[in-house]
Amino acid sequence: MNTSLPGFLDPENPANVAAFLKKQGAGHVLTDEKLIRALVKPRDAAAHKNAFGHLLLAAGAEGTYGAAILSAKAALRTGCGLITASIPSDARTALLTVVPEAMTLQRIDSVTPLLPELERFNAIAFGPGIGREAGPLLLQLLRQNSTPMVIDADGLNLLSENKDWLPLLSERIVLTPHPGEFDRLTGHHTTRLERLQTQLSFSEKYRVTVLLKGRYTSVSTAAGGLFFNTTGNDGMATAGSGDVLTGIIGSLLAQGYEPGDAAVLGAYLHGYAGDRSANIRSRTALIASDIIDGVGEFFRAFEK
Repeated sequence: MNTSLPGFLDPENPANVAAFLKKQGAGHVLTDEKLIRALVKPRDAAAHKNAFGHLLLAAGAEGTYGAAILSAKAALRTGCGLITASIPSDARTALLTVVPEAMTLQRIDSVTPLLPELERFNAIAFGPGIGREAGPLLLQLLRQNSTPMVIDADGLNLLSENKDWLPLLSERIVLTPHPGEFDRLTGHHTTRLERLQTQLSFSEKYRVTVLLKGRYTSVSTAAGGLFFNTTGNDGMATAGSGDVLTGIIGSLLAQGYEPGDAAVLGAYLHGYAGDRSANIRSRTALIASDIIDGVGEFFRAFEK
């Protein structure tokens, strides 16, 4: 446990954040190499692909097929054994050209009917580029699915537009908003301190893990934990970076990581991969697919 609060949390008055956390009795943790090494699970050398999990990815719509492609590729690169992408039929050729290892499930009009075989998936990643028309699918999954799930992008926008769905959230779910998405979901904030306070209370109220993106991403868990990520760089502020993170977290959930651990590890892995790729290409030239290329460097360094 790190007890010295870094000054980056609130440029206006960092001491206010420290006082807030102390008052709440909430410990804060800076994710470092020691913590991450403890989280990474060893791989069984004798295992088969089903042992590493099957992810269902619901993503992509007309004009945003790239979001599904980036998420799918990132998920596979992070180690899940299988991935099935629920995508519009028009996206199938594009996705399989880039990610031939994926399987596909046709989504008609951005809505997939109830899947009788849903239990064959170990986790679900929902939202990247999926469009607002996918509301019925998200509601269906919130009501009827017990599988771990990460919700991002349009999934978060749908929750913001349908706040009566929030009570359907649970400990099995990870939300990954950027500050704008978080404010649409919870209300406007003028400082990071206010947003942190709301993040903690939101996780507690709905028993959900929240990964709030940004420099020093914060992860709040249903159990009251608060983790600040220490990897990443400004080059990762680029289109598709969040889609890569969704694929990474979905892959970790499919491999059996608990939602809080998947969010903390996923944020660190994502930032670490971005740092390694930026060292090669520069921060300015970094694009989202470069982050995927850096994922292997993380596992070379941290895999048991």
